[in-house]
Amino acid sequence: MPDKLQSGAAFVADQRKGVIALLLSTTGMGLTGLLTRGATRPEFFGTEVVAGEPIGAFMTLGRMVCALIVFAIMLIATHRARLFRDTRLTSSIILGGLCVGIAMSLYMVSTLLTTLADAIFLIYTGPLFCTILARIFRRERIDAAQWICLLFVFAGMLLTSGMVSLKETGISFGFDLATSEPGYPKKGLGDALGLLSGLFYGASLFFNGYRKDCDSIVRGVWNFAAASVGSLVVACVLCAFWPLGEVTMDPANWGFAFALWMICGPFALGLLLVAGRNLPAVEYSTIAYWECVVSLLVSALVYQEPLSSSTIVGGAFIVAGGMLPALRSLLPAKEKPCP
Repeated sequence: MPDKLQSGAAFVADQRKGVIALLLSTTGMGLTGLLTRGATRPEFFGTEVVAGEPIGAFMTLGRMVCALIVFAIMLIATHRARLFRDTRLTSSIILGGLCVGIAMSLYMVSTLLTTLADAIFLIYTGPLFCTILARIFRRERIDAAQWICLLFVFAGMLLTSGMVSLKETGISFGFDLATSEPGYPKKGLGDALGLLSGLFYGASLFFNGYRKDCDSIVRGVWNFAAASVGSLVVACVLCAFWPLGEVTMDPANWGFAFALWMICGPFALGLLLVAGRNLPAVEYSTIAYWECVVSLLVSALVYQEPLSSSTIVGGAFIVAGGMLPALRSLLPAKEKPCP
């Protein structure tokens, strides 16, 4: 069991700072699919990958190592070396990093196997898992409206992952890894990896809810060190069952890779840590859905990817279930009558 939340008064959450950080972070991460495809495909609009889809996990490794280097430089530049040494390292910090490295590796492989819409909707089942974990282990209260929203997200997960499909003949049930679509011969596997990335993403959000007393830069160094290990493990496991082959990247691929590592690494993931430190789990989980909007815009405007009826309905359920609590929180609180 992770360490308990620190109850001291040393840290005061800044909600405005958390919201701004989360919006910037999710905008950057919404470009992950675009940059990953640019870095790994010989032709930008093609479907062939330079060395097989497992290269997506190695791209994640580069992303995490880049973030680690940048945060280590920031640690030294801001004279936090002593604070880093004195900070108590706990399981929640390491587990949060490991889970985010695994989640992002699976997600980036998923973006090469299935549509960007399916990949982003499936990883964003993560807040559902996060909220459930927070309810079980931190006893965070969930009211009736939030339960309804969770059911929306769960139903959306079933539809987007293909466990439930909407067809002209009616509703069908079952998950088939052999499911494919034109241009996506391994779509079923991509959706499965996308759902698995959502599970680990939710776990990372849950673990990041602990140790809010920890400085963001100090935590970032530990998180990205653990995330680098997590992404390397995923890359090695995938290559054991799925040979990588010869990597042939041209200058354009390397340019996209560098943009991926910087924008989706230290920039987006660093701001994600700031947001997680300043926002409660439910608010964090709902505002984060902005990444879905960015990724869908890329999917529609850049790749003109088709959306199945199941994806459209499932995605709408996921976004609605995520955004309704955020909109609800903007309403003025009801004043209680004076006794």
